[in-house]
Amino acid sequence: MECIAIEPPLSHDENIEIVYIDFDIETLVVTVLIDGDKIDISFDSPAGYRVLDEGDLSEFWPSCSSFNGWLYEICNGGWLDQERNREGFVSAARTDSKEYFIVGCNYCINVLAWEAPNVCQSIR
Repeated sequence: MECIAIEPPLSHDENIEIVYIDFDIETLVVTVLIDGDKIDISFDSPAGYRVLDEGDLSEFWPSCSSFNGWLYEICNGGWLDQERNREGFVSAARTDSKEYFIVGCNYCINVLAWEAPNVCQSIR
């Protein structure tokens, strides 16, 4: 697993929780709660996303733990590579797709996207 932290690590006394997911075909917004602060991570026209319990994503640990960051770009060895090996994955031919990974203490989210996400304070 090769990844790049986009957002900084959390301190040992901070927790991150995914508290809201909104997908309306054009935009995916994931809201995380970090010690009382809500932050939105927005993806324009994502190709896909999945939500899994962190225990089902052991291949991402410890590289993508909250001690190293909480939002990552996955360079190789992640869900996108798994999908590219699947015969029916038509988007495998596109070389401009990227994978992003959002860490949560209960659930984590992988996002396949064409552009980097926008991260800002939540207005919800």
